Amino acid sequence: MGEPGKPPRHVGIIPDGNRRWAAQHGLPVLEGHRRGAETTMRALSWCEEAGVEEVTVWALSLDNIARRPNVAGMATAIAELVDRVDGHPGWDLRLIGSPGRVALPVRAPDTSKDIVDRRLLVNLAVAYDGREEIVAAAQALLTADPLGKLDATALSAELERRGQPDCDLIIRTSGELRLSGFLLWQSVHSELYFAPELWPEFTERSLHRALDSYARRDRRAGA
Repeated sequence: MGEPGKPPRHVGIIPDGNRRWAAQHGLPVLEGHRRGAETTMRALSWCEEAGVEEVTVWALSLDNIARRPNVAGMATAIAELVDRVDGHPGWDLRLIGSPGRVALPVRAPDTSKDIVDRRLLVNLAVAYDGREEIVAAAQALLTADPLGKLDATALSAELERRGQPDCDLIIRTSGELRLSGFLLWQSVHSELYFAPELWPEFTERSLHRALDSYARRDRRAGA
């Protein structure tokens, strides 16, 4: 659990509203996703400056893929975002989810970076579903030891080993008041913050409102 007055160690972001922003401004959907990617880059920098150590951004859900078979525009914006995050000095990128399920032009992150110089761990969740993440972790545990004990402690440890520890604060934009399965296991004790802005309109002030709200809360681990 976080300490009073300290920033959250792990922040999850559901960057909702790119399509609606594009529609409101009479722009193509791809432009909405690209503006959203710009906001993501800025938000990661703001998180780094605020002392956040890890950020997980939900770039594409499996539900989106099912509802919108043509995700070419989103794929292009995600690929551009992957390249920019991966090329940022001091940021360590991980791709989580199942990007191989769709034809996303996403290359593997650079794993040769020196972890000593890392200032921010960035997880981009591509073709991600929280339930499937839990199933995959359970399957991995049973494959490694079919007779081993499968319990909450073991599952949490496996998810952390995969780079997904418990999340302190989850931010969702566009006024939607649900998590939609994001970080389903890791959010059990998360503080939630729902911002009214569409994601391309999210600002540094918006982030600090979320961080200030988190700092004022009395965290009791769900009690």
